[in-house]
Amino acid sequence: MLPSVRPKTTEALQGLGTVTIWGDCRNMIKLTDEQRKMFDGRYGAGTQKAISILIKYGNAFDAERLIRVDSAHSFSSLPIEFLSAMLDGVDRVRSFSTLHALEAQSTRWAKAMGIRNDEMEDKMVIYNQQLELCRKAGFYSTFTCAPYLSGNILRKGMVFSWPGSSGIVIGNSLFGASCNRDAVPAALCSAVTGLTPEMLLHKRDNRFAELVVELEGIDVEKLSSADFGALGYYIGGVAGTRNVAITGIPSASTFENMKYLLSPLPVSGAVSLCHIIGISPDAPTLNTVVGDKKPETVTINRGHIEEAYQRLNSATTNDISVISIGCPHCTISEIKEIAQLINGKTVKDGVRLWVVTAESVYVLAKRMGFVDVIEDAGGLVVTDVCISGFPFEHMEQKVVNGATNSARAAHYQSRPSPTGGPGIKIKYGTTQDCINAAIKGKWGG
Repeated sequence: MLPSVRPKTTEALQGLGTVTIWGDCRNMIKLTDEQRKMFDGRYGAGTQKAISILIKYGNAFDAERLIRVDSAHSFSSLPIEFLSAMLDGVDRVRSFSTLHALEAQSTRWAKAMGIRNDEMEDKMVIYNQQLELCRKAGFYSTFTCAPYLSGNILRKGMVFSWPGSSGIVIGNSLFGASCNRDAVPAALCSAVTGLTPEMLLHKRDNRFAELVVELEGIDVEKLSSADFGALGYYIGGVAGTRNVAITGIPSASTFENMKYLLSPLPVSGAVSLCHIIGISPDAPTLNTVVGDKKPETVTINRGHIEEAYQRLNSATTNDISVISIGCPHCTISEIKEIAQLINGKTVKDGVRLWVVTAESVYVLAKRMGFVDVIEDAGGLVVTDVCISGFPFEHMEQKVVNGATNSARAAHYQSRPSPTGGPGIKIKYGTTQDCINAAIKGKWGG
């Protein structure tokens, strides 16, 4: 059950175990006639369980009603018993719903990425059972952490429920849609019912900036994607859970640079909304997102970016055995850049170069010849995989030091992994730095 006190973040649902119906859940939330039918079990046991959880979820945050969800995203890698219970009687999810990236052991790329055979066999059996349940319910098998690359497109004013923190902050900040930091069970319930409690970031009054970031002495137009990642990583640590507004970012900045700026905010902190003034749909001016509030203002200079670099670089040696690019998953522009950088060169023996993307982007990259260029050089372009939580401890060859151009991946890969591994040491830098390391087997020089 949910705690009796109000949880600090909506991830309180993450640990929810056996699903039961707790008496009359409607003590605060007013249901429409259609929602009452769901609650009464008219649409099956799975839908009844899902809306009951959402009502409890909303009650914890004083929500008064449930609202329509335009876009959902979920994990297929949930326990079979839980997934079966939630999808019992569900032949069509009520929101456009895609599926998140998978553990590497569950994908067709596992062997090529060096995962041990004993780790693949059991995972594949479970994976096929999970996938069958999700497909029958109408989920799209995108297997990406970036649903916006695979047709799950957000627009200003849309309501979405995605569990991946990078997708949440990007959807709120770059697309102008609204989502709370929903945990996996909540997002699944929203897919099943097409609903979510109206609370927190779904309300305009809760979307104002609580921290304003001003850049001082930084030539933003000369920042690399890695600089943007380090900047975002530093800001997240300062912001904590607060909504952020950043001034001084040119309106012509690329989507890729904004992706690298935003995606570390929820890992060094817990930011779900960042107004980039002049870029975010809801933030044409600073006054628009500040209103009559009085947020704290902080000034960030180049020294703070360098501080973030130091925190992200945990490796003490320049020897590199794995380079991973694609957290969040690579866009077609990123894959093109990698192909141009490595064209005519060769990845050093004993070094692995992984470029990770969504299946939809992979198909285009293959058609454009980018995949062939990268693989002819000795790299590997893969789909479906989450590299931020990659199970290095389950590889045939031991990995100690890796490199990445993603601040988000650098943070997660250096921590103990979800599957119990100790994590690896990381070198963090630009895409160019990573390709050079792949070719030389060493960082820098």
